[in-house]
Amino acid sequence: MDVQKLKKGFIFSIFISMIVFVGLSIYGDIDQLVKAFILFDYRYLPFILLLAPLNYFFRYMKWSYYLKLIDVEVARKENILIFLSGLAMTITPGKVGELLKSYLLKEKKGIPMSSTAPLIIGERLTDGISVFILAAIGSITYQHGLKILFFILISIIGFIWLMQRPKLVYKLLDPFNHIKAFRKFDTSIKNFYDKTHIILQTKPLIFAISIGVVSWFFEGVVIYLTALALGFKLPLLACVFVVSFSFIIGALSMVPGGLFVVEGSVVTLLMMMGLTKDISVATTIITRFSTLWLGVVLGLVGLILLYKNRVDA
Repeated sequence: MDVQKLKKGFIFSIFISMIVFVGLSIYGDIDQLVKAFILFDYRYLPFILLLAPLNYFFRYMKWSYYLKLIDVEVARKENILIFLSGLAMTITPGKVGELLKSYLLKEKKGIPMSSTAPLIIGERLTDGISVFILAAIGSITYQHGLKILFFILISIIGFIWLMQRPKLVYKLLDPFNHIKAFRKFDTSIKNFYDKTHIILQTKPLIFAISIGVVSWFFEGVVIYLTALALGFKLPLLACVFVVSFSFIIGALSMVPGGLFVVEGSVVTLLMMMGLTKDISVATTIITRFSTLWLGVVLGLVGLILLYKNRVDA
Protein backbone atom coordinates (compact mmCIF):
# COMPACT_ATOMS: atom_id res chain seq x y z
CA MET A 1 0.00 0.00 0.00
CA ASP A 2 1.37 3.40 -1.04
CA VAL A 3 0.86 5.38 2.20
CA GLN A 4 2.21 8.62 0.71
CA LYS A 5 -0.26 8.44 -2.16
CA LEU A 6 -3.00 7.78 0.40
CA LYS A 7 -2.00 10.90 2.35
CA LYS A 8 -2.08 13.03 -0.80
CA GLY A 9 -5.50 11.63 -1.68
CA PHE A 10 -6.75 12.41 1.81
CA ILE A 11 -5.55 16.02 1.66
CA PHE A 12 -7.04 16.43 -1.81
CA SER A 13 -10.39 15.09 -0.55
CA ILE A 14 -10.40 17.64 2.30
CA PHE A 15 -9.82 20.38 -0.26
CA ILE A 16 -12.71 19.08 -2.38
CA SER A 17 -14.96 18.92 0.69
CA MET A 18 -14.27 22.61 1.37
CA ILE A 19 -15.37 23.41 -2.18
CA VAL A 20 -18.52 21.33 -1.61
CA PHE A 21 -19.28 23.25 1.59
CA VAL A 22 -18.81 26.60 -0.13
CA GLY A 23 -20.92 25.47 -3.08
CA LEU A 24 -23.73 24.31 -0.79
CA SER A 25 -23.61 27.58 1.13
CA ILE A 26 -23.92 29.62 -2.04
CA TYR A 27 -26.69 27.40 -3.41
CA GLY A 28 -28.65 27.53 -0.17
CA ASP A 29 -28.23 31.32 0.16
CA ILE A 30 -25.76 32.15 2.93
CA ASP A 31 -28.11 34.65 4.64
CA GLN A 32 -30.92 32.09 4.79
CA LEU A 33 -28.54 29.41 6.05
CA VAL A 34 -27.33 31.69 8.85
CA LYS A 35 -30.96 32.25 9.89
CA ALA A 36 -31.60 28.51 9.80
CA PHE A 37 -28.61 27.79 12.03
CA ILE A 38 -29.65 30.55 14.45
CA LEU A 39 -33.15 29.06 14.72
CA PHE A 40 -31.75 25.50 15.02
CA ASP A 41 -32.95 23.80 18.22
CA TYR A 42 -29.60 22.83 19.74
CA ARG A 43 -31.26 20.54 22.29
CA TYR A 44 -31.28 17.93 19.51
CA LEU A 45 -27.55 18.29 18.81
CA PRO A 46 -26.24 15.80 21.44
CA PHE A 47 -28.55 13.09 20.03
CA ILE A 48 -27.54 13.92 16.45
CA LEU A 49 -23.85 13.64 17.33
CA LEU A 50 -24.39 10.44 19.33
CA LEU A 51 -26.16 8.49 16.59
CA ALA A 52 -23.20 8.35 14.18
CA PRO A 53 -20.87 6.81 16.81
CA LEU A 54 -23.61 4.22 17.44
CA ASN A 55 -23.30 3.33 13.75
CA TYR A 56 -19.54 2.94 14.19
CA PHE A 57 -20.05 0.75 17.27
CA PHE A 58 -22.19 -1.71 15.31
CA ARG A 59 -19.74 -1.65 12.41
CA TYR A 60 -16.92 -2.43 14.87
CA MET A 61 -18.93 -5.46 16.02
CA LYS A 62 -19.05 -6.63 12.41
CA TRP A 63 -15.31 -6.06 11.92
CA SER A 64 -14.49 -8.02 15.10
CA TYR A 65 -16.83 -10.84 14.05
CA TYR A 66 -15.10 -11.09 10.67
CA LEU A 67 -11.67 -11.28 12.33
CA LYS A 68 -12.93 -14.11 14.53
CA LEU A 69 -14.26 -15.97 11.47
CA ILE A 70 -10.80 -16.07 9.88
CA ASP A 71 -9.08 -16.89 13.21
CA VAL A 72 -7.29 -13.57 13.67
CA GLU A 73 -6.83 -12.44 17.27
CA VAL A 74 -6.08 -8.82 18.10
CA ALA A 75 -6.11 -7.18 21.55
CA ARG A 76 -9.35 -5.21 21.99
CA LYS A 77 -7.73 -1.79 22.52
CA GLU A 78 -5.46 -2.23 19.51
CA ASN A 79 -8.34 -3.56 17.39
CA ILE A 80 -10.51 -0.55 18.26
CA LEU A 81 -7.75 1.84 17.19
CA ILE A 82 -7.16 -0.07 13.94
CA PHE A 83 -10.89 0.02 13.20
CA LEU A 84 -11.12 3.73 13.97
CA SER A 85 -8.09 4.42 11.77
CA GLY A 86 -10.06 3.04 8.83
CA LEU A 87 -12.76 5.68 9.39
CA ALA A 88 -10.22 8.38 8.57
CA MET A 89 -9.98 6.90 5.08
CA THR A 90 -13.72 6.94 4.26
CA ILE A 91 -13.15 10.00 2.07
CA THR A 92 -10.81 8.11 -0.25
CA PRO A 93 -12.11 6.95 -3.69
CA GLY A 94 -14.47 3.99 -3.23
CA LYS A 95 -13.27 3.94 0.41
CA VAL A 96 -10.25 1.90 -0.77
CA GLY A 97 -8.26 3.74 1.88
CA GLU A 98 -10.03 1.58 4.43
CA LEU A 99 -7.55 -1.08 3.32
CA LEU A 100 -5.39 0.81 5.79
CA LYS A 101 -6.86 -1.57 8.38
CA SER A 102 -5.41 -4.52 6.47
CA TYR A 103 -2.10 -2.70 6.10
CA LEU A 104 -1.95 -2.00 9.86
CA LEU A 105 -2.72 -5.64 10.69
CA LYS A 106 0.07 -6.73 8.38
CA GLU A 107 2.48 -4.19 9.86
CA LYS A 108 1.66 -4.93 13.50
CA LYS A 109 0.70 -8.61 13.40
CA GLY A 110 2.33 -9.92 10.24
CA ILE A 111 -1.05 -10.99 8.83
CA PRO A 112 -1.06 -11.03 4.99
CA MET A 113 -3.26 -8.36 3.45
CA SER A 114 -4.74 -11.06 1.21
CA SER A 115 -6.29 -12.53 4.40
CA THR A 116 -7.84 -9.34 5.75
CA ALA A 117 -8.62 -7.30 2.60
CA PRO A 118 -11.67 -9.53 1.95
CA LEU A 119 -13.04 -8.32 5.29
CA ILE A 120 -13.09 -4.75 3.94
CA ILE A 121 -14.94 -5.95 0.86
CA GLY A 122 -17.32 -7.89 3.11
CA GLU A 123 -17.97 -4.77 5.17
CA ARG A 124 -18.71 -2.65 2.14
CA LEU A 125 -20.80 -5.35 0.45
CA THR A 126 -22.98 -6.03 3.50
CA ASP A 127 -23.28 -2.29 4.16
CA GLY A 128 -24.47 -1.99 0.57
CA ILE A 129 -27.03 -4.76 1.03
CA SER A 130 -28.21 -3.20 4.30
CA VAL A 131 -28.78 0.24 2.80
CA PHE A 132 -30.32 -1.43 -0.23
CA ILE A 133 -32.91 -3.06 2.06
CA LEU A 134 -33.63 0.26 3.77
CA ALA A 135 -33.75 2.14 0.45
CA ALA A 136 -35.98 -0.53 -1.10
CA ILE A 137 -38.52 -0.17 1.69
CA GLY A 138 -38.55 3.59 1.11
CA SER A 139 -38.64 3.31 -2.68
CA ILE A 140 -41.79 1.20 -2.54
CA THR A 141 -43.45 3.98 -0.56
CA TYR A 142 -41.99 6.99 -2.40
CA GLN A 143 -41.50 5.48 -5.88
CA HIS A 144 -37.96 6.84 -6.31
CA GLY A 145 -34.95 4.97 -7.72
CA LEU A 146 -36.65 1.62 -8.33
CA LYS A 147 -34.72 0.87 -11.57
CA ILE A 148 -31.34 1.67 -10.00
CA LEU A 149 -32.13 -0.47 -6.94
CA PHE A 150 -33.25 -3.40 -9.12
CA PHE A 151 -29.98 -3.29 -11.10
CA ILE A 152 -27.96 -3.23 -7.86
CA LEU A 153 -29.96 -6.15 -6.45
CA ILE A 154 -29.21 -8.32 -9.48
CA SER A 155 -25.49 -7.42 -9.29
CA ILE A 156 -25.26 -8.24 -5.58
CA ILE A 157 -27.08 -11.56 -5.93
CA GLY A 158 -24.83 -12.51 -8.86
CA PHE A 159 -21.64 -11.69 -6.94
CA ILE A 160 -22.67 -13.59 -3.80
CA TRP A 161 -23.84 -16.58 -5.87
CA LEU A 162 -20.43 -16.73 -7.56
CA MET A 163 -18.42 -16.31 -4.33
CA GLN A 164 -20.28 -19.21 -2.73
CA ARG A 165 -19.15 -21.63 -5.45
CA PRO A 166 -15.45 -22.48 -4.94
CA LYS A 167 -15.22 -24.99 -7.81
CA LEU A 168 -16.50 -22.44 -10.31
CA VAL A 169 -14.27 -19.66 -8.97
CA TYR A 170 -11.14 -21.85 -9.08
CA LYS A 171 -12.06 -22.90 -12.62
CA LEU A 172 -12.31 -19.22 -13.62
CA LEU A 173 -8.97 -18.50 -11.95
CA ASP A 174 -7.18 -21.46 -13.51
CA PRO A 175 -6.27 -19.75 -16.84
CA PHE A 176 -4.38 -17.07 -14.91
CA ASN A 177 -2.05 -19.75 -13.48
CA HIS A 178 -0.58 -20.13 -16.98
CA ILE A 179 0.26 -16.43 -17.23
CA LYS A 180 3.71 -15.73 -15.82
CA ALA A 181 2.81 -12.24 -14.54
CA PHE A 182 -0.04 -13.67 -12.41
CA ARG A 183 1.64 -16.90 -11.31
CA LYS A 184 3.57 -15.30 -8.43
CA PHE A 185 0.30 -13.98 -6.98
CA ASP A 186 -1.43 -17.37 -7.15
CA THR A 187 -1.20 -18.09 -3.40
CA SER A 188 -2.37 -14.61 -2.43
CA ILE A 189 -5.30 -14.70 -4.85
CA LYS A 190 -6.45 -18.09 -3.56
CA ASN A 191 -6.05 -16.95 0.05
CA PHE A 192 -8.05 -13.81 -0.79
CA TYR A 193 -10.87 -15.88 -2.26
CA ASP A 194 -10.86 -18.43 0.58
CA LYS A 195 -11.39 -15.68 3.16
CA THR A 196 -14.04 -14.04 0.98
CA HIS A 197 -15.84 -17.37 0.73
CA ILE A 198 -15.82 -17.73 4.54
CA ILE A 199 -17.42 -14.35 5.30
CA LEU A 200 -20.02 -14.67 2.51
CA GLN A 201 -21.52 -17.88 3.85
CA THR A 202 -25.21 -17.64 4.75
CA LYS A 203 -24.89 -17.29 8.55
CA PRO A 204 -22.14 -14.57 8.53
CA LEU A 205 -23.98 -12.80 5.71
CA ILE A 206 -27.27 -12.62 7.63
CA PHE A 207 -25.50 -11.50 10.82
CA ALA A 208 -23.54 -8.76 9.05
CA ILE A 209 -26.54 -7.50 7.07
CA SER A 210 -28.69 -7.38 10.22
CA ILE A 211 -26.07 -5.27 11.98
CA GLY A 212 -25.85 -3.04 8.91
CA VAL A 213 -29.61 -2.44 8.78
CA VAL A 214 -29.60 -1.31 12.42
CA SER A 215 -26.49 0.87 12.11
CA TRP A 216 -27.55 2.61 8.87
CA PHE A 217 -31.05 3.12 10.23
CA PHE A 218 -29.46 5.38 12.85
CA GLU A 219 -28.09 7.60 10.08
CA GLY A 220 -31.64 8.04 8.80
CA VAL A 221 -32.63 9.13 12.29
CA VAL A 222 -29.89 11.79 12.09
CA ILE A 223 -31.69 13.41 9.13
CA TYR A 224 -35.02 13.08 10.94
CA LEU A 225 -33.74 14.83 14.08
CA THR A 226 -31.85 17.48 12.11
CA ALA A 227 -34.94 18.43 10.13
CA LEU A 228 -36.93 18.44 13.36
CA ALA A 229 -34.39 20.77 14.99
CA LEU A 230 -34.79 23.09 12.00
CA GLY A 231 -38.56 23.17 12.49
CA PHE A 232 -39.68 20.59 9.91
CA LYS A 233 -41.10 17.14 10.60
CA LEU A 234 -40.50 14.49 7.96
CA PRO A 235 -41.66 10.86 8.07
CA LEU A 236 -38.90 8.76 9.61
CA LEU A 237 -39.14 6.26 6.75
CA ALA A 238 -38.55 9.09 4.26
CA CYS A 239 -35.39 10.12 6.13
CA VAL A 240 -34.09 6.54 6.15
CA PHE A 241 -34.73 6.33 2.41
CA VAL A 242 -32.87 9.62 1.76
CA VAL A 243 -29.71 8.54 3.58
CA SER A 244 -29.79 4.99 2.16
CA PHE A 245 -30.39 5.95 -1.46
CA SER A 246 -27.81 8.75 -1.29
CA PHE A 247 -25.23 6.32 0.14
CA ILE A 248 -25.83 3.94 -2.78
CA ILE A 249 -25.48 6.70 -5.37
CA GLY A 250 -22.33 7.99 -3.64
CA ALA A 251 -20.80 4.50 -3.53
CA LEU A 252 -21.54 3.88 -7.21
CA SER A 253 -19.90 7.19 -8.13
CA MET A 254 -16.56 6.04 -6.62
CA VAL A 255 -16.01 9.71 -5.68
CA PRO A 256 -14.02 10.14 -2.41
CA GLY A 257 -16.56 9.98 0.42
CA GLY A 258 -19.30 10.44 -2.17
CA LEU A 259 -18.49 14.17 -2.05
CA PHE A 260 -20.74 16.29 -4.28
CA VAL A 261 -22.81 13.22 -5.17
CA VAL A 262 -24.21 12.40 -1.73
CA GLU A 263 -24.76 16.06 -0.84
CA GLY A 264 -26.52 16.67 -4.13
CA SER A 265 -28.71 13.58 -3.69
CA VAL A 266 -29.69 14.47 -0.12
CA VAL A 267 -30.55 18.08 -1.01
CA THR A 268 -32.56 17.02 -4.07
CA LEU A 269 -34.52 14.31 -2.24
CA LEU A 270 -35.28 16.57 0.72
CA MET A 271 -36.59 19.28 -1.61
CA MET A 272 -38.72 16.67 -3.39
CA MET A 273 -40.19 15.85 0.01
CA GLY A 274 -41.25 19.42 0.63
CA LEU A 275 -38.35 21.09 2.45
CA THR A 276 -37.26 24.53 1.29
CA LYS A 277 -33.91 24.90 -0.44
CA ASP A 278 -32.17 26.56 2.52
CA ILE A 279 -33.51 24.03 5.04
CA SER A 280 -32.54 21.14 2.74
CA VAL A 281 -28.99 22.49 2.48
CA ALA A 282 -28.74 23.16 6.23
CA THR A 283 -29.98 19.64 6.98
CA THR A 284 -27.45 18.18 4.53
CA ILE A 285 -24.52 20.12 6.01
CA ILE A 286 -25.34 19.08 9.60
CA THR A 287 -26.05 15.48 8.60
CA ARG A 288 -22.81 15.12 6.62
CA PHE A 289 -20.80 16.55 9.50
CA SER A 290 -22.33 14.00 11.86
CA THR A 291 -22.25 10.98 9.55
CA LEU A 292 -19.02 11.62 7.60
CA TRP A 293 -16.68 14.19 9.09
CA LEU A 294 -17.16 13.21 12.71
CA GLY A 295 -16.07 9.71 11.69
CA VAL A 296 -13.04 11.08 9.84
CA VAL A 297 -12.02 13.06 12.95
CA LEU A 298 -12.44 10.00 15.18
CA GLY A 299 -10.42 8.02 12.65
CA LEU A 300 -7.57 10.50 12.74
CA VAL A 301 -7.55 10.39 16.55
CA GLY A 302 -7.44 6.59 16.40
CA LEU A 303 -4.56 6.68 13.90
CA ILE A 304 -2.59 9.13 16.06
CA LEU A 305 -3.13 7.03 19.20
CA LEU A 306 -2.16 3.86 17.36
CA TYR A 307 1.05 5.50 16.11
CA LYS A 308 1.74 6.94 19.56
CA ASN A 309 1.33 3.54 21.20
CA ARG A 310 3.72 2.04 18.64
CA VAL A 311 6.31 4.74 19.36
CA ASP A 312 5.89 4.36 23.14
CA ALA A 313 6.27 0.60 22.82
